[in-house]
Amino acid sequence: MKKLLVLILITVMALLGFTACTDGNSNGGNGGGGSDGGGGTTNPPATAASDTLIAYFSCTNTTEGVAKHIQAETKGTLYEIVPEVPYTEDDLKYYTDCRADKEQKDNTARPAISGNVENIEKYDVVFLGYPIWHGQAPKIIYTFLESYDFSGKTIIPFCTSASSGIGSSDTNLHTLAPFAEWISGKRFPSGTSQNTIAEWIESLNMKFTENIMYLTINGNKVKVTLEDNSSTNALVEILKKGDIVYTADDYGGFEKVGALGHTLPTSDTELTTQAGDVILYLGSNIVLFYGSNSWEYTRLGRMEGYSVSELRTYLCADDGPVQVTISLE
Repeated sequence: MKKLLVLILITVMALLGFTACTDGNSNGGNGGGGSDGGGGTTNPPATAASDTLIAYFSCTNTTEGVAKHIQAETKGTLYEIVPEVPYTEDDLKYYTDCRADKEQKDNTARPAISGNVENIEKYDVVFLGYPIWHGQAPKIIYTFLESYDFSGKTIIPFCTSASSGIGSSDTNLHTLAPFAEWISGKRFPSGTSQNTIAEWIESLNMKFTENIMYLTINGNKVKVTLEDNSSTNALVEILKKGDIVYTADDYGGFEKVGALGHTLPTSDTELTTQAGDVILYLGSNIVLFYGSNSWEYTRLGRMEGYSVSELRTYLCADDGPVQVTISLE
């Protein structure tokens, strides 16, 4: 009975339409054959990997293109491995005793890298991309691996070439980061599509979920840290297609509630909410709390790092309806 009365009140408030409160490279493949997916450890169980680095070396943008596709799928951080001394066209004229030829023949060659990865310790998963040079990874990849401690991290190689497979190019890197978890690599040709990369990412049996969304309320943008459940997974998929805009009404002096315009799966449990909680109610209503209440809800996430007074200001507490935009960026 109590739930029915709440529903009726929400519907009536939405119909009244209160006034909102005011704002306060192609990289050349040559030499070295071999098939895709050479060597490496068995893929681990599904892993949450919100802290993902996509490190790549690319002279002619082919590897960079694949790296950007991976970034789009994983929402990870892109990092380009830039040589301190850039490679020229003459440096890449294979079989002419060019710079690339000499480096690949020299087991001690370690081309210097310009810049470094900031806070490498925060990344759990590292995608490592490179073009195939004489059947192997360029020696600058060796430099990169020897520059950091990858202990406990998962490294997933990927490479590009016109014809050569990945061969032993990935497994030969393992000794440079022996305490990392290596996953078998994959070779991609020039022009590889986003869909192909998406299928490969899915085949890794790892979970790359975006665990952040944003609420923009009367010009105030608030970050929400999401729960990992079927409701948030469904919501993120909807948000990938575009932002959601809805109207939220004040209710009870402790929350703003409005119809999402979509129905999400629920896993309701008895919750005592706190200021900052973002809640799913009855599968299709979003509740933003600036106070507390106890009821059966599905938790979507929290507006982290905001005081109660800030939340009351952002949500125009007690002042009627506000327009809310939900986005991933």
